[in-house]
Amino acid sequence: MVEKPKASAEVPEYEDHRNPSIRCLKELVQESQSDATASVGSWYDDSFYESDMEADMDGTKCSGRIPTINAVDRRPEVCDQKVQSPCSTSEPELTALSLPCAPKNPMPNIEAISELSATIMQDRDKKSYTIRNIHADKESNQTLNPHKFLFFDHIASSTSLQKHRITLTNHQGSHARDIQNSSSWKSFNKVSSHSGKDSTSELLGIFEKTIPKLCFFGGLGKSDDDYAEEVAKFYKMLNNKTEIKYGMFKDVILDQLLAGISTSKEERVIRASVSILTAIISANKSAIEDIKKKGLQLHVLASALKQNVHEAAILIYLINPSPGEIKTLEILPALVEVVCTPGSYKGGMASLLPTPPGASLKIIEVLVTAFDYTTNNKHLAAISSPCIISRLLDVARTNNLNEFLSLATVLIKCMQFDGQCRKYILQFTPVTRFILLLQSNKNHDKFIALEFFHEILRIPRSSAISLLQKIQKEGSTDIMHKLMDCLQQLQPEYQLLAANVLLQLDTMNNSPGRSVFGEEAMKVVRKHLASEEGSSMQLLSAYILSNLGGTYAWTGEPYTVAWLVKKTGLASPYHCNMLRNFNWLDKSLQDAFTDSWCSRISRSIINIGNPIFHALEKGLKSKIRIVSRACLITIAWLGCEITKCPDGIRNSACEILLSGIEQFLHPGLELEDRLLACLCIYNYASGKGMQKVIYFSEGVKESLRRLSSITWMAEELHKVINYYQPNKSQRISCVHTQIMESGLKCNGAVCALIYYKGLLYSGYSDGSIKVWDIKGQSAMLVWNMKEHKKAVTCFSLFEPGDSLLSGSVDKTIRVWQIIHRKLECIEVIAVKEPVQHMDAYGEMIFVVTHGHGLKVFDESRTVKEIGKNKNVKCMRVFQEKIYVGCTNSSIQEFSTTNDRKHEIKARAKGWKSQKKPVNSIVAYKDWLYCAGATVEGSSFKEWRRQCKPQMSIAIDKGDHVLAMGVVEDFIYLNCSSSTHYIQIWLRETHKKLGRISAGSRITSLLTANDMVLCGTESGLIKGWIPL
Repeated sequence: MVEKPKASAEVPEYEDHRNPSIRCLKELVQESQSDATASVGSWYDDSFYESDMEADMDGTKCSGRIPTINAVDRRPEVCDQKVQSPCSTSEPELTALSLPCAPKNPMPNIEAISELSATIMQDRDKKSYTIRNIHADKESNQTLNPHKFLFFDHIASSTSLQKHRITLTNHQGSHARDIQNSSSWKSFNKVSSHSGKDSTSELLGIFEKTIPKLCFFGGLGKSDDDYAEEVAKFYKMLNNKTEIKYGMFKDVILDQLLAGISTSKEERVIRASVSILTAIISANKSAIEDIKKKGLQLHVLASALKQNVHEAAILIYLINPSPGEIKTLEILPALVEVVCTPGSYKGGMASLLPTPPGASLKIIEVLVTAFDYTTNNKHLAAISSPCIISRLLDVARTNNLNEFLSLATVLIKCMQFDGQCRKYILQFTPVTRFILLLQSNKNHDKFIALEFFHEILRIPRSSAISLLQKIQKEGSTDIMHKLMDCLQQLQPEYQLLAANVLLQLDTMNNSPGRSVFGEEAMKVVRKHLASEEGSSMQLLSAYILSNLGGTYAWTGEPYTVAWLVKKTGLASPYHCNMLRNFNWLDKSLQDAFTDSWCSRISRSIINIGNPIFHALEKGLKSKIRIVSRACLITIAWLGCEITKCPDGIRNSACEILLSGIEQFLHPGLELEDRLLACLCIYNYASGKGMQKVIYFSEGVKESLRRLSSITWMAEELHKVINYYQPNKSQRISCVHTQIMESGLKCNGAVCALIYYKGLLYSGYSDGSIKVWDIKGQSAMLVWNMKEHKKAVTCFSLFEPGDSLLSGSVDKTIRVWQIIHRKLECIEVIAVKEPVQHMDAYGEMIFVVTHGHGLKVFDESRTVKEIGKNKNVKCMRVFQEKIYVGCTNSSIQEFSTTNDRKHEIKARAKGWKSQKKPVNSIVAYKDWLYCAGATVEGSSFKEWRRQCKPQMSIAIDKGDHVLAMGVVEDFIYLNCSSSTHYIQIWLRETHKKLGRISAGSRITSLLTANDMVLCGTESGLIKGWIPL
């Protein structure tokens, strides 16, 4: 036995107490030595190993020398090292490596690591020697020399930073070198198993390969996927040990990896640390709890993720932070970057863990679903672009079901946020995967599939039919039975979603007669339509039913009402813009497949018989307006087919439904409801049913007469009433009832009013524009814009882009559009003078300036002046003609296509002409009315032929009209002598009925949907209706 020399002053004793983990590792090694077989233990001596570690290099044996390291120089944060090649005589030096340490997870003492590494390596050599040289002489074990050391050479520097040289010395007779240089990890396992040694030998072998590199960030940064897998295997083996010492061993591994993530500034070190941690968790699911106990900070992982360490997304997902914690990390852009970077993760080993894109997708799912409406939408806005959605779809093309479910949830939310996403999702989403979800045994999978189909089918009818054909082809008849199972087994909400898909697929079959699938689906819809008033199930069933026979825009908005209203003959842009937010240029309204689809699905529903009509009748009586209106829409599109049915079915439907439809015709209700009711009556009351019209109330008959100027159907129905009651005089309601008052008094006078997209727009003297949603007798402020610098004097509808124009005293015209449900100014047109009046036709904009000139702007915004005289007071564009009221009381007619001019009303003679300007011109039906000192009107044809009016209303002497409005029964005048009042005149008899007070000076006037509205100097808007 070689005597252990005493430690010199230059070689300090190792202080194992400085790092408990390292001390524990030494004990683990010693324990493993005592567990070795007798053949190895017979010659092994721990004191021999220790004495060899301190032997002098000058002797014939190999030895290690460790110079003194001053306490001042010992800096664990930075330790530059140089490694000497074990077989090189020239000792080439490698680049110095930085070795930072985490404040909370200090690096193991360098001497302790060195000693432990040497101990393990020597022990391995001894065991390998015994295993591989079992036939050697017994004397060979008497002079066994250590063949590997780690020793440090202190190097002084000008910066006084500590430097060490790590030299690895190799003995030529080393048998362990043969094992270490082996290219295959399996070779070591094979040797171990062949030798009959227990798992401790394998632990020691893995330790030799993994821990030294793990303890130095420089080596860690050069690690690869194989190394990560080795550490993961080592950790798993340690995890199977129950002793505390093995737990300490795991602590060392985790401490070093967490230190690499939290303190290193090198991306490769951070990336390697994250990759190894991910590999450990992949092989050892319990490791995630160990990591949580270590206190890994989420912001550290978030920082790594933002540094393009994509694997950090996996760790964030596995730690499972709360939604609030994820939100505070502000990692959505980084997650999107991971998803949108193709080939960002190659994945070196098979794993049940999600890939970085997959984990990112799951975290994105939380960010778009777990918060309030505003926050969710903020996150959705960042991912709803076509580019990002296409990448999301690429991520989930794998066979990972969980990732696909997350994708489906995100896609559903994207479609609900921005309907335009449907176009891209429909193009790139594999329908087969959703059909498989529907066929799953898990209800959650079915829920996701049904929600997806409910959203994706809200597209223009021709595209929806193509999608249904694809579902039908790939799902075969099995999907019909699966949907039937959903009707019977799922919660009510999903029963309705299943019924919606089933009804549409059943319509695709186009089978004659009654269908079991269709009848069962309609039973579910009828059942929930009759459920508790205002319940979510009743509202959903009403929504589904109302749009089954119609169409949608690509935004997902129902366009069934717009499609039906067009059937009534509504064509005037003025009246179209009184309906709510329809884009009348949308191609879905020209979809030829909508009519044929409506016919097919209507037949299948009508074949059910009276039960469906009774369910709709009950729905019409609902006090919930959404429900009753949905039933009206359903009756309207069913009526398109009911006219082709046998008389018995049509008459039965008419008897059941007509009385309920009548209520929607009353004056004062929304125009679209009145038009739909008119369409229903026209279709259901055809033939003998027309006689039922004469029993309508007087108010309904009057409403039909007023609607006759808007739709030919109302005109025909009114003729039927006159036919059956030829001698009955017409009733006209003359009493005007105030139904609304709204506005703000802090913005000045209301100078202009107009309806656009079903909303009321008001322009104020301070340059602001306010948008109001008028519902019944209330008005709710929707938007408040202020982009004009001075008073907004006029509005006009602009056909290109279905836009709105606003003119102002600030010498500008602004072009507005509703984009993503928000009013946006898309163009500013400069005018050299303040704008007083404005109108548009096609691409041309006609402007009356403050200097009484008439200018026209073409599509290129080139301006041209019409007429040489500066005497224009007002104007109106109608049927490709411009009618101009002048300051000299004349009316000029200009063509919009050429420079032709015609005077249809001569100017007053002499000095009186200057006192009789035409202040207002209104076109109503085929009549043109003008107002100044008198009110005159005539048909356009008579104006051109005789240049004289057919009617005239004389107002008080010295008075003149400031503003005028014309409707079916009345002419409304605001005169200079009574600016607070609106005078009411009968249009046919020219008789004055009375006046209504606005409370302050009237500054604008508008007639719309039987109502008369006025804006006042005080900033209020008031409205009346004749009832």
